[in-house]
Amino acid sequence: MRTLLVEGWRGINHSFAMVNQYQLLELSKHGLDLFHEDLPYHGAHWNSAQSNHGFPESLYQQISRIAPPPAGLVPDVNYRISFPYRLASSKAKKLYVFGTSELQHINGLVYEDQLREGLENPDLTIVTSSRWSANGFYRAGFDESRVLVIPLGVDPEIFKPIGRESRQAFRQAIKIHDDEFMILSAGAMTQNKGIKILVLAYALLRQKHQGVRLVLKEQPALYGSSAREIVKQLKLEQPRLVDDAVDASIVYLSQCVTLAQLRGLYGAADCYASPYLAEGFNLPPLEAAACGTPIVVTRGGATDDYVDESFALQIDGTGRTDGTSYWIEPKLDSLVDQLTVLIEDRASSIDKSKAIEFIGRDFSWHSVVNRLVDALFT
Repeated sequence: MRTLLVEGWRGINHSFAMVNQYQLLELSKHGLDLFHEDLPYHGAHWNSAQSNHGFPESLYQQISRIAPPPAGLVPDVNYRISFPYRLASSKAKKLYVFGTSELQHINGLVYEDQLREGLENPDLTIVTSSRWSANGFYRAGFDESRVLVIPLGVDPEIFKPIGRESRQAFRQAIKIHDDEFMILSAGAMTQNKGIKILVLAYALLRQKHQGVRLVLKEQPALYGSSAREIVKQLKLEQPRLVDDAVDASIVYLSQCVTLAQLRGLYGAADCYASPYLAEGFNLPPLEAAACGTPIVVTRGGATDDYVDESFALQIDGTGRTDGTSYWIEPKLDSLVDQLTVLIEDRASSIDKSKAIEFIGRDFSWHSVVNRLVDALFT
């Protein structure tokens, strides 16, 4: 029997916790002697009431039933997924630590006293989710042989197209009319997500297409960032473009949602827009695409590992660095152009059935966790 001890977070919808929970569901199907140790949340204020995991109860019971390790356990593999990254040595024969480096450096992402220990530990391998993200670990001193790039995935039983009536119901619930073109963006409203440029593009689009609407789904309980604050600042900086009318037309969603409700939002949208500056993987656009919704994402970053013409249009950008961090500055005119292609129904390569087949084959949690297990126990 192969013994695996996973250390991470359960019960909340932080991105690392969600990745851990999805992976646990799949790992439990592999005949492993599987244990899970719950680590303290990084934010003292984080809790499941305000930031609930959103899984159906039946699935979360499967996740929560994975037992803690018995005293004295020496597992074959120890797999850690939390923040900051814990690179200290393990009793296990092999140690794997999941992490992402959105800005291609790991300064501040790892316990400082552990970085040297991690670099000198031959039994440690970093697991990261994109080639872009891997660059940060290479720059920190990890050899390429010790950085494992395995993408994140989508559960096709959760994220799949919704029916016409459900789509209408979700749109009505957030006051989006049938004849309006809904642009959705969800997640942390932090600088790297590109929400500022998205709002500017939206304001420009409304000058020509009055039926365009923007929906921003934020997570203030986890990240403390606010879409409303971004728009408020833009109204001060560019009052002729971003005015009260633009602000009033945006739908702000701050409440916690279930995964079923998130699927409904993805399916209600006409496109998902993510003009990000830096990401470790950027899972929400892929989930949206699995629901049959075209996506618009920045070219040259982490999403290059999964974009396909059947569901994605890409935004041109310019690479930037301050000597430590690296990011892509998406071009406003390119974002406007790509959204316009979708609004005017000129994206001939978009094909929902091909998109769903592609994602299900290469980016389901089943397929990517198969790759993870093979790597952990090679």
